[in-house]
Amino acid sequence: MPEIGLFEAMYTQRALRSFKPDPVPQELIRKVIEAATKAPSGSNAQDWRFIIIRDQLIKGKIGELYKQAWASVFEARAAPPGQLEPRIRSSASHLADHIGEVPVLVLVCVQHHGGPTRMERGASIYPAVQNFLLAARGLGLASVLTTLHKRYEDQVKQVLGIPQNVETAALLPLGWPAEGVRYGPNKRKPIGEVTYYDRWGKTI
Repeated sequence: MPEIGLFEAMYTQRALRSFKPDPVPQELIRKVIEAATKAPSGSNAQDWRFIIIRDQLIKGKIGELYKQAWASVFEARAAPPGQLEPRIRSSASHLADHIGEVPVLVLVCVQHHGGPTRMERGASIYPAVQNFLLAARGLGLASVLTTLHKRYEDQVKQVLGIPQNVETAALLPLGWPAEGVRYGPNKRKPIGEVTYYDRWGKTI
């Protein structure tokens, strides 16, 4: 498969949540992980760790926890108005129901020295996650950044034997896009709506 350019990957990247059951070759899994490790991190500490989950029993356990997290957020109580548009809600609900069936789950973790979660910690792990997603896009693989599993952080860590000084940061399903699911131009707000100059609220 020919590789695509960086800007094409960024301008056509979407959250893809439906997958074929076909297996993903190990060399492609390694390639997206390797791309993730090329990201910057604080002090170049590279404290990221990646757990590749292919065992169906383990995927099933993670999937059940994820489904419970989805229900607690979006089904047990009414979601705030406008939080999810119907198309996205349907897609995300489908993922919640089937995430345990995705060929590969990659749990991205970050090692730390104790203490509460801080945004600064994310600055050293989420660039790697974005590299992963762009690499998947470049290879024609489907993926999406999810964090709902963190509502059951302790249970997920117990299932996978993750030590106390490691925090999970993202759960990334990985597989081939289902029929009719594809990447394409993404819709984002114009930069004029989200960009200020020199101080908050000041436009050109």
